[in-house]
Amino acid sequence: MNRKVLSLTLAAALISGLGSMKSPAAVKKITAVKMDVQAETVPGESVFDTSAEVTVKNNNIEVGSCEFVNSGFYWSEEDVPRLEVELYAQDGYYFATTGSSFTIGGGNYVSQKKEDSSQTLIVTIDLPKAGESTRAIETADWQSAAVAGWSSSAGAGSYEVKLYRDGKTVGTVKKTSETRWDFTDSMTKTGNYSFKVRPVNRLKPENVGQWKESPVKYVDGTAAGQNRTNLNGSTAASGSWKQDSAGWGYLNSDGSWPAKSWQSIDGRWYFFNEAGYMAAGWILWNGKYYYCDPQSGRMLAGETTPDGYKVGADGAWIS
Repeated sequence: MNRKVLSLTLAAALISGLGSMKSPAAVKKITAVKMDVQAETVPGESVFDTSAEVTVKNNNIEVGSCEFVNSGFYWSEEDVPRLEVELYAQDGYYFATTGSSFTIGGGNYVSQKKEDSSQTLIVTIDLPKAGESTRAIETADWQSAAVAGWSSSAGAGSYEVKLYRDGKTVGTVKKTSETRWDFTDSMTKTGNYSFKVRPVNRLKPENVGQWKESPVKYVDGTAAGQNRTNLNGSTAASGSWKQDSAGWGYLNSDGSWPAKSWQSIDGRWYFFNEAGYMAAGWILWNGKYYYCDPQSGRMLAGETTPDGYKVGADGAWIS
């Protein structure tokens, strides 16, 4: 009898113990992968020294190694950078992905390879051509009282730069092929000034880099007054701008209106048509083409026009 009671007691204890044990965690599939890729693959620079930054938006995926698998030592403009990225599924998950499972910002899916019972995934990604990338601008600072300057960006064909006063934009975004911009005619009021600049790719202008911001420069009343002095050292023109429904004109101090001619106002050149209104865009004058900014009306000099043409220091198109 005692043996039978003991046997029943042990059986009950075993059943109770089994009931208290936890069941294995459910294994879940990963069927979609969202990731972003950033890399600066600049022509002429080493393939081996180029790094990539990969971020995955899935909480159950970790990023491992990232490696470029291109042959050769240096990037050329026509190279398509190919990157292999290792992804690891967290415990309780495995990859059940197909080619349509990937959403990749900054690159295009090529192929995938699963390892370790599908808990490791090696994804091959093609990035844009090396010639379509630009290197970030490293420094941006004031070169003088009103001249902005910045370090060159490999791969850039031009730069966009914009001015701020007390945190608000002043004028329009400027475009130049140089690594400097003279803001003298825009810094004529007291305030805290700064500028931002970004590179524009030479081969693919729609590819622009990140904005680089300069330190703040305070312009007092005296400095603002000096900025109103034109290039010849004389004070700003004593005339005044006038606007009506047809556009802008300029009334000189003697009561005359410039028409069908150029006129220097506050150190900048403007062209006025036959009716006396400020002109914009391309202007043919004495057999040469000049370009006036559509927003401000000033003639561009030593810059690149919005449609991609270069003009010399005298403003004439360099053919």
